[in-house]
Order: sequence, then C-alpha cells, then structure tokens
Amino acid sequence: MQLPDLELQVFVHVYPTESEEKLRKILEETFPGIELERRGDYIVGKAGKEAIEHLIEMWKRESILGRAAIVLRKYKKGNTIRFPLAREPLVVKRTSFGDEGEFGPIWVEVTGDVDALIDYVKSLFDSGI
Repeated sequence: MQLPDLELQVFVHVYPTESEEKLRKILEETFPGIELERRGDYIVGKAGKEAIEHLIEMWKRESILGRAAIVLRKYKKGNTIRFPLAREPLVVKRTSFGDEGEFGPIWVEVTGDVDALIDYVKSLFDSGI
C-alpha cells in the first residue's frame, strides 16, 4: 500500500509571550518543505506529501501508529481531517495528539484521499512496522 497524494496545512496561534522564530523552526522541522506565512496572530503553513510522510515516520518511531489511525478517523469529515497536535512535545521532536498545554495546539489539516491515508497508517500498524 502506498501513501496517496495529499495536501497538508497547519494553523497555529502565536502568543505575544512566545518566540515566533522558535515556533517557525519547530514547524519546519516537523513538516519538511512547509511554506509558512504570518496572518494576524497566526502562522499558517502549506506542505505536501513529504511533510505527511515525515509525520508518519515520527509516529512509527514513537510506536503510536494505532493511536494515530484512531485519531485520524475520529477527526475525519468528508475528504478532510483536521486534528490537534500539542506543540510542547514537538520541541523535543515528539508528537502528542490533543489541545492541552499552555499555548494550545497546532491544528493540522489534511485534504485529499484521507480514507487512503487512514488505511495506510492502519496497514503500517497492522504489519508491526
């Protein structure tokens, strides 16, 4: 099974007390190839398949593919999945789903054949990768 072509967007609120430069660095390390822009109090980014592949590799490394498949299915609406990633764990290159934390989540939106994405992540989990 192969990962389908998908588009990824991120939305993150930038608080006055945090470093925009550090936040941008975290986003660029988590989502390779992302193009970021500032829109008011938010950083918005767009990326493609490479960023999604990197995120899946992080989930593999952390042994959370099963949880990831459940989260993706939970947040799926039509051909879009929009889910929260806690920003604090990303500082140490770890992922955690949810909107808890001092500054709120990074919202990740994936569009395209999201059913194939869920099936792909589940197949990796089922195969024990």
